[in-house]
Amino acid sequence: MPHVVEYNQNQSLSKNFTAEILAPSIDLSVDYSEIYLDDLIENEALKEIPLVKSVVGVIKAGISINQFWFAKKLLTFIQEFNSNSIEPEKKEKFQTRVLNDCKFRKKVVEQTMVFIDRHIVVTKTKISAQLFKAFVEEKIDFSEYTALNISLEEMHPDSFQFLDELSLSNFEVSQDKKADKKFDEQALLLSSGLARETSSWSHGFIVSESGKKLFELGINPIFKK
Repeated sequence: MPHVVEYNQNQSLSKNFTAEILAPSIDLSVDYSEIYLDDLIENEALKEIPLVKSVVGVIKAGISINQFWFAKKLLTFIQEFNSNSIEPEKKEKFQTRVLNDCKFRKKVVEQTMVFIDRHIVVTKTKISAQLFKAFVEEKIDFSEYTALNISLEEMHPDSFQFLDELSLSNFEVSQDKKADKKFDEQALLLSSGLARETSSWSHGFIVSESGKKLFELGINPIFKK
């Protein structure tokens, strides 16, 4: 039988974040990515969400807008992570470990929050949540989860759609094809380190294995909705 993970305002942020991820108290039917910061600041119900209170503390004049932006992304992450079913046995295995291995929980939560904090577009938070789901389901290990999030951080948002298009052509652009070259899109993807040119003198272009994995586990689930 799965453990019950409870929220406690006196617990550390890592414990409270873990509790909300595994047994969310928030309304999962709400798309928190569509909530504006003004709504979060002014809506008393949202401010009473335990994790939001944990992040922003006592709401008062002068509080940093960045804390509300971070809270919005945390809610988006949790909603996205729980938006589809997760393999029950994998989730229970992960839950058992985070409850019993304090060092593991702190490492995972700290790194995840750092990634979330650095997102300047909320779509990246949704993609990161899908990567976290892949990590919980043991499709990737922690080092891969970290590496893919670092690559995600380096990506320009315009590259998401381009990767989706490339997935239809085996994630490459043949050097023989002169038409429909998307040089700007290719340059953006190259700058993230997720693709490479096949030679120094041609226009051949191919996505790296990391780029493919980032698309398949993180980006594609978002585009399929």
